[in-house]
Amino acid sequence: MKTRKLKNDGTDTVALETTDPAGVGKLATPVVITSLDYTQTNSETDNLDINDTDMKNNRHCYFAPLRLRGGGDNELDNTDSNSTSGDMGAGGSQKRGPTSPGGLPAKLPRTSETSEINDLIGFLEQTVLQEKDKKKLGVMVAEKMLTKIARLRTVTQSLAHENYRLVGELKGKDDALNQSLTVFIGKLEAKNAETCGLSAELEALKTTASQDPCTAQQPSYASKAAKAIQRVPRTETAPKPTAAPQTKSRNTVNKEQMAKSRKTKATSRFLIEIPQDMTVASAKAGLWQAVRAKCSNPKAKIIVSGKSLVIIPDDANTLEVIRSMNNFIEIGPRKPRVIIYDVDGGISKDELTECLLAQNAELGITAEDMGNSVPLHKLGPRNGDAVHWVMEVPPSVLAKMENKLVYIGMTRCRCKLHSTLPQCYNCQQYGHTSARCEQKTPSCRNCAGPHDSRTCNEDGVKCVNCKGPHKASSGICKARGQATRSLLRRTDFGSPQ
Repeated sequence: MKTRKLKNDGTDTVALETTDPAGVGKLATPVVITSLDYTQTNSETDNLDINDTDMKNNRHCYFAPLRLRGGGDNELDNTDSNSTSGDMGAGGSQKRGPTSPGGLPAKLPRTSETSEINDLIGFLEQTVLQEKDKKKLGVMVAEKMLTKIARLRTVTQSLAHENYRLVGELKGKDDALNQSLTVFIGKLEAKNAETCGLSAELEALKTTASQDPCTAQQPSYASKAAKAIQRVPRTETAPKPTAAPQTKSRNTVNKEQMAKSRKTKATSRFLIEIPQDMTVASAKAGLWQAVRAKCSNPKAKIIVSGKSLVIIPDDANTLEVIRSMNNFIEIGPRKPRVIIYDVDGGISKDELTECLLAQNAELGITAEDMGNSVPLHKLGPRNGDAVHWVMEVPPSVLAKMENKLVYIGMTRCRCKLHSTLPQCYNCQQYGHTSARCEQKTPSCRNCAGPHDSRTCNEDGVKCVNCKGPHKASSGICKARGQATRSLLRRTDFGSPQ
């Protein structure tokens, strides 16, 4: 039997009559619904296969928190797995199931979480019982559902117990930390008081010592040391230690020298051939007289290169005087060169300039720049898939391409300044190849002997250029560095930036 009463405050009170599992009688348990939503769909009742019209119209009884299980709100009861509906009898005949294997307490403090869990589990049990009585749930299905609900009650009680245990442990640790902190603060205050006492005693001792006449008459150690220093002659004083200069690595020194040589402004040089019937000394004397006749104070450097004299003027006046003389061959400054690495071996000279112009507009390369640039030769394996192109470019183009990446065909290539000199395999000198070498007797690259390098059987090594203990082709040779710096001084890099 059901009774329904709607109060003025909007809540709905429903009294349900249920049959006690022990068969004692019926209980009328009022349920107060604090929030009622009649706009819900019929999916809940449809899933339960409820055909009763009255149950569909009063579906709020399935969603209201029903407090139909005995035991009150202050505890979570352990329900035996054989129980189906809990203790629905009178309050004086409540029975409790056995405790869990973990020895959990029978009662736990009442909280909002435990009350809500108890409400939800009681609601589930009551719903299963009602559906069982109406024969909408099978007996076996209902028994299984009640068993699972009982297990759910046991698990929730275990979790609640573990939560309370952890809270107690945290509180105990917090109390222990607070006690340790209190002890530490007490010891720190004691040490501070002891320090203050010692400071007061020290100040008192200083005051007593300053007032004692016997102590004031005794010279201090500082005064004795000052008098001893005054008696020492100035010549006997120890010199002040000076900081040792930092040594630079070989690579750092070479880079600095290369940068300095590159900043040197390149000028024209003049070449004059020495006649066969004239010695080098007589040729220098005649040149001096000819230049001295037109310039009272000439400044130039002369280098002997085989049967030729190379004159390098050091000022503008000497340059103009030598330029106005006959029988001198003027050699202008050398244009800089760039090397482009890893170019496709099938790219020709014309294709190289076209690709540089068309594919690298972001570098600012113009058609005029490419017209003044000349691809010279290739380096690398002859039959390789990639080669290195050496180009002679104006100083303005060098500034656009040096240490940059350029696109040539389907390859991205690196560009760097090419300052490597060719080395002759015959005489081991720099600046020419064996095809243009004028020395008849070869020089060994390994031991500097007068024989071909391929037939050398000597054990030791010696450089024919700098006489150092290394091969003539070594990268640490001083002559190699001097030749490279001379090449940079002869190259026109434009005005320094």
